[in-house]
This record gives sequence, structure tokens and C-alpha cells, in this order.
Amino acid sequence: MEAFLLIAQLKNFTRAAAQLDMSQPAISFQIKALEEDLKITLFERNDKKVLLTEAGRLLYPIATQMVRQYNKIRAGIDDLREVKAGHLLLGASPVAGEWLLPLVIGGFREQYPAVTVSLQIGGSPQISQWLKNREVDMGILGVPVKSDDLECRPWVRDPVAVVTPSWHPLKGREVSIPDLTSESIVVREAGSGSRQALEQQLSNFNISLDQFANVYDLGSAQSVINAVRLGLGIGVVSRWAAGELIEKGVLGELFVPGVDLSYDLCLAWKHPDHESLASRAFRSFITGEEITGRFKGGSNIFSL
Repeated sequence: MEAFLLIAQLKNFTRAAAQLDMSQPAISFQIKALEEDLKITLFERNDKKVLLTEAGRLLYPIATQMVRQYNKIRAGIDDLREVKAGHLLLGASPVAGEWLLPLVIGGFREQYPAVTVSLQIGGSPQISQWLKNREVDMGILGVPVKSDDLECRPWVRDPVAVVTPSWHPLKGREVSIPDLTSESIVVREAGSGSRQALEQQLSNFNISLDQFANVYDLGSAQSVINAVRLGLGIGVVSRWAAGELIEKGVLGELFVPGVDLSYDLCLAWKHPDHESLASRAFRSFITGEEITGRFKGGSNIFSL
């Protein structure tokens, strides 16, 4: 189509071939192939100049629009190749989605302002399903996802605290796991990272959750915090979610010697041959030392 348009404008095969950096026979072959495909003659040729036939005049405005659209597509793909544009779909667990990613997405958008980011929050099993169904480009979840189509690596460590109401008698004390079983406990839902970390630590003492006085399992870190504040029991929750309230004295904290309830938040994405350029850029951004260093130690991230 580009050859057709240029010949129509210059009315000369040789000059058009020179502008396209082609030989005259090569450009003649392209037009012949186009005419054979359309089964019609597009140019009237004589010794002095080349003119469009009626069919050529009909094709000219259509070909012009086609080439313009093609060039727009090429420009868009070139932008995407350089991550100048794109749409990134993220799935994240409540802790990552509500406390960590809002601090990350702004910095990413500063570097890649034309990449839009959409965030869906769900539990680890749900995010795994989103990834497998290709409903999101990348997931941040508390439990590793296993699939032949996905890569999954630890990202940052989620520090977990055992929190109490501000008035609780165990606030600030060291308490062994067996001594905690007389308490009601508020935990995340089955399948969550913090729940699995807790159950693993309890199993080291041959203790299960059903040995506690009462067990309340809730669907987010915020709901666990709210339940503890209302006095339903002690809670096991990410320090990122509870840290500011602990510092202000709204929540208390107790300590379990020799027990580490922290766990890895994992990053999961499509295999490189299916990963989008926007996803690859975001993964590179959030795994950089500037971001991961910010989330080390479980300090109050909103004060950094």
C-alpha cells in the first residue's frame, strides 16, 4: 500500500522506488502482485507518466487510511516496547494491597506515567486462580502459587505481631504458646499466609487452633484489628497493618519467645515469553533495593 500511494503521488515507478530504497523491478513486482490479488489494473502506464485508473482512484483514499492506521499501530507497539504505554493488572492479598502497594504504585507511575495500573484485592487462593485464568498480570500473595505457566519468588518478609486490646492484662508481656490457649484468638482465614505461619508454629508445640478458648477467622488484616479492638480476643496480624496503632497505644502487643510468625509475601507472574512489558517493568521496580529495603524490619512504613 505504501508503494501504491507513493507511485500515485509521484506518477513514476523509478522515483518511488528510490524513495523507498527499492529497485525499480522490486516495486513493479509489488504493484503487479497487488493488482493480481485485487484482479484489477490500478495504473495506466505510458512513456511519460503513470496515472491511476478508476479502480486506483477508488483505492487511493482507502489505502491512505489503512497506512495511517498501520503507522498508529506501529507507534503504539514501539511505545509499549519501551514501556511508554500499557495497562497492568495486579492482584494482591489484603496486606500487600492495602498497605504496601499504595506506597509503590505512585513511584512506578512517576517513572512510567503512561502505564495505567489496576489493583484487585483478594485472598491467596483467589489470586492464584486469577493468575491461572490470566485475569491479572501479576500477583502478590502470602502463599506460593504452583503452576507450569507461572514464575513465583519470595518478595519481602511480612512481619507478624500478636496484638491485644489496649487494656488486656497480657499487653507487653512475654507469653509461651501453651499459655496462650486459654485466650480467644482472632486470625485470618484458612489459606492465608499469616494463618499458615501460625499453624506451623503451633504444630511445633503439638497445639492446634481448636485448642484455644475461641477462634474467630476473618477475611482481612483490618477486620482482625477491628475485632481485637472490640475485645473479641488476641489477634495475629501483619505488623505493617497494626504498627501505627501499636505505636499510638490503641492496640497492645504481647511477645512469644522463640517463635517467628513472619512469612514471605510472594511475587507471581507469567513465564517470560507471556509476560507483558509493563509487568516486567513493574517487577523490576518493586524488587529493587530501594523498595525492598523500605519494607525490611517491619517498621511503621507510613513514617518512612
